[in-house]
Amino acid sequence: DDMNALLGDFGIARFYIDSSSTPTGSTSTVGVKGTIGYIAPEYAGGGRPSTSGDVYSFGIVLLALITGKRPTDPMFKAGLDLINFAAGNFPHAIFQVIDARLTEKSMESNQTNMTPENAVYQCLVSLLQVALSCTRKLPGERMNMKQIANKMHAIKTTYVGLETKKYGPAYSE
Repeated sequence: DDMNALLGDFGIARFYIDSSSTPTGSTSTVGVKGTIGYIAPEYAGGGRPSTSGDVYSFGIVLLALITGKRPTDPMFKAGLDLINFAAGNFPHAIFQVIDARLTEKSMESNQTNMTPENAVYQCLVSLLQVALSCTRKLPGERMNMKQIANKMHAIKTTYVGLETKKYGPAYSE
């Protein structure tokens, strides 16, 4: 609610072993655990946990940060979810999905209108593109975390550098 992200490592919580009902030496029940809306869709069909699932979850977190909406927001019903909400407005109507607090802060910081030529606008488009790439339905279509880190670094280098040159070092803080 106050725009502070709280992240945990799904890697340590993605397996649940029901040891209380499993006698020693027998097979245990293993299931994927995670937060509704953040876990990858392949897990619902019994898919095996993978780094692609973590990429999906990262994409959802990134979408939540950019839109200011949780994947469980009451507005998401009747087939609408956070992903198709963002994808349906990408790239031409992104201000329909960008959290108003982000656009207000951006406009205060650079004192210009948010237009497609604006570096802040281009930065937001690039970030949304990364988030949507992470949340593809098929795991094989998602980027890996190394690719994501490279893209995020390139976005930071490109757009924070432009705005710092244009508006001074206070903008990058």
